[in-house]
Amino acid sequence: MSKKIKKQIKRSMPVFVITCLLVSTLTAGLVFNLDFNLVKNTDNEISLEMNLHEAKADVATTTVTVKNAPPNIDVDVAEDPASASTTPINVCNKAEWTVTASDPELNNYYLIICATDSATPNNGGAPTCGGGAGNTFCVSGATVSGSQATCVDAAMADPGAEFDDWYGFVCDNHATEAACQDSSQGSGDPGSPIYINHAPDYTAVITSDDNKDPGGTFTVTASVTDGDVQGGADVLILDVCATNSWATSTGCEGGSWCTGTSTSADVSCSFATSTPAVDDTYSYYAFIKDWHEMPAPVNGRTANYTVNNVAPIVSNVVINGGAPIEIEMKGVASTTASSSADIYDANSCLDIVDATSSIYISDALLAPGGLNCSADNNYCYQMETTDCVVSGCSGSSFTTAQVLCTVEISYYATPTDNFGTNPQDGDNWLAGVTGIDDDGLKGASTSVSGVELISLEALDIQEDEIPYGSIRGGQNSGDANATTTVENYGNVPINTQVEGLPMWDNTDTYWITDANQEFDLNNFTYGLGSYTLSSTTPDTLNTVTPKPTSFTGVSDEIFWGINIPGGTPSGDYDGLNTFTAVLDDLDW
Repeated sequence: MSKKIKKQIKRSMPVFVITCLLVSTLTAGLVFNLDFNLVKNTDNEISLEMNLHEAKADVATTTVTVKNAPPNIDVDVAEDPASASTTPINVCNKAEWTVTASDPELNNYYLIICATDSATPNNGGAPTCGGGAGNTFCVSGATVSGSQATCVDAAMADPGAEFDDWYGFVCDNHATEAACQDSSQGSGDPGSPIYINHAPDYTAVITSDDNKDPGGTFTVTASVTDGDVQGGADVLILDVCATNSWATSTGCEGGSWCTGTSTSADVSCSFATSTPAVDDTYSYYAFIKDWHEMPAPVNGRTANYTVNNVAPIVSNVVINGGAPIEIEMKGVASTTASSSADIYDANSCLDIVDATSSIYISDALLAPGGLNCSADNNYCYQMETTDCVVSGCSGSSFTTAQVLCTVEISYYATPTDNFGTNPQDGDNWLAGVTGIDDDGLKGASTSVSGVELISLEALDIQEDEIPYGSIRGGQNSGDANATTTVENYGNVPINTQVEGLPMWDNTDTYWITDANQEFDLNNFTYGLGSYTLSSTTPDTLNTVTPKPTSFTGVSDEIFWGINIPGGTPSGDYDGLNTFTAVLDDLDW
């Protein structure tokens, strides 16, 4: 049932009606079901029409399905560490991403990094990238809501290019309605794309400057290219190692020969050997990496370098220890003279295997060729390897050994002292030494200072006695001369000085005076001899006994006669005559 009320109201009427309704509702708890109509007539007047209905109670059910919401990103997806054009990730190296997300229902969540902007959640499990495993960088493990998730690509695949776009998704593991948040590519360097570094292309290594003497500089060149240009051309690094042991972080681990760098194709470095360095061919191992610590796939290529053999160097040559050479006369053990020197070899003193030497007079006319003079006992003595001893080498890390050579000097070797008018005064004797290495190379030097070879006056009487035979008292030997042979046993021309004592009988009671003996350089008849023997005043005979020049004896004869005074008791008489060598200064 309803009533229709029609009444003219002013424009303020709705305010009054609203106020009444509010008051009634608050004070009486009345429920109105009012139907108002405002009507405007032709006179431009507004009228209120209200339809009153009967009050009636009713209900309506409400329904809603609340769907699972995806996790929300709290800390954005980021590479860890961030890659950039100057700090890329090496191919096959580990790459990591992190994110922190919260799930409205506190479900665990996953971080998945995809190559495309597509990821599919999986109820109760990890999501997958659109396109399958080939588009998947990595998927994290289930992570508690609000905690950081980490996604690891253990071996970054080579995309071909120097960077690769990625899309990060956070997806929960809801049992029935797993959901993924929209993708994120992060921002800045930790954001997409990820920059990739490629390995250098290393094809060969050679010793481009080879065959050097010890201490020389060798150059090694590796053939390498690198196509990466993002952030600038890659710096290529060459490590030349003594052994096949190397690491990108520490370089050579068993000895390094050299390191070189280059931003263009091919890399070189140089090294010098030590001294000494044994002549030989040596192997080395060459490794390549770029400045991002990316090694070449085929590494540790090997090649060789060769250290040349060099000749020994002889120094500090000394003859006879610096002392004069004093010879012994013929028939006595020969005098030994020596030469000594230091021998240096840059291939190590172990390379020195032999030495030869010579001792020679300094007069080039007498000993032409100096240390290479022809052997001659007057002027030049050559010593072979068997006459020399090499010693004093302490091992391959040392360079110098010593040599001592010895030789017997003949009694007639030419003197150089200032004895008399010696024509060789002003000369001296020198030594030369030659060092020989194991390959037959030689080095030689001579003494700076010489020594004198001393003059020696010496003779020998070939007969043991002067046999006058049997002569009656009051008679003489007539022209039946006894003889003595004088041989020069020294190295200078000599004359012979003679003196003698009286001859005594066996009882030392009777004698024949020394003046009863005569002598001469030629056969004579007693009484005509040129010299009379004296025990107090010796006579010098100009014997023809020049300086010997070989072992063939140089000798002359002295002739002797005797007178037996009358009344001389019969019996055997003997005496002693003395012969002395004196310099014949006119017969050099």
